[in-house]
Amino acid sequence: MKWLLGCTVVAAMAACQSDSPAPRPDADDVRARQVTITETETADARQEMTRATLTAGTDLTAQWTAGDQLTYCNLSRTNALDETPYSGPLTATSSAATSEFTGSVTCSTGDYLAVVYPSATFDTNESYTISLAGQDGTLATLATRFHHVYGKASVTAVSGTTATATMPRTKSLLAVCQFSFVDKSTGDPLPIGTLSISYGGTGADAGTYPQSATVAIKDGLSIKEQADVHATGIDSDEALVVGSPGSELTEVYVALLPTAAPRTYSFTLTNAIGTYSGTAKATLAEGQYVVATGLKLTKQP
Repeated sequence: MKWLLGCTVVAAMAACQSDSPAPRPDADDVRARQVTITETETADARQEMTRATLTAGTDLTAQWTAGDQLTYCNLSRTNALDETPYSGPLTATSSAATSEFTGSVTCSTGDYLAVVYPSATFDTNESYTISLAGQDGTLATLATRFHHVYGKASVTAVSGTTATATMPRTKSLLAVCQFSFVDKSTGDPLPIGTLSISYGGTGADAGTYPQSATVAIKDGLSIKEQADVHATGIDSDEALVVGSPGSELTEVYVALLPTAAPRTYSFTLTNAIGTYSGTAKATLAEGQYVVATGLKLTKQP
């Protein structure tokens, strides 16, 4: 089992110069400021997994692609006119192992900012929703749409249209699993057309799997520490379906929710030959990379 973790980033905000003197920085000086977030390397490349392009192997390696979209949300304040959150896009500027991210951020000294990838919609600055539905089983799609990560940045100083902020290494909210399957009776590899994943057992959620999850970033008026931010599945009455009808894969990559204890998962695989099913048990953790290959499934009548 390997870990998908983010890396430390430092936000250094810069913008064009003004002829008028900059106002005195204080907590009331709230305005849009151009932000440039510079990502720094860590000693362990396996812990640098907040990027959009993932490459599989024994570990997952990754890099950003220029144009990748992130989103910020100001956790400390909302628009006084309508109580909507200050939020907007951030963009990766280079295709490399590390990159800078730029965008306009409304903030002041002492504000805390949520920084999330991939881009998200913030209706409030208390929580947001991430999707698990629509995964096609490919690593490329997972990396750009379902590899959800979270970071909490703090604005340390502002001056006019410039500011500085720091953010620790971001965290992955989901686990990434690599699955492949074989016919239990013959040992032959099974092509994967569509794969249905649900919770097994006899619990109330048996046969279902969350299609989305809520990420709470505040507890009442209190802003959560980054380590305390987690994805909580929203109840669903259907299974999670991965893959695309009409095409078959030899293996699939799936982003799944962490579990507090071992859970049984039910799998139903459909391909041009027929339908196969089986179960497996696992405990999944945030940022974990799980290689589960050669799982045995039984062909259904």
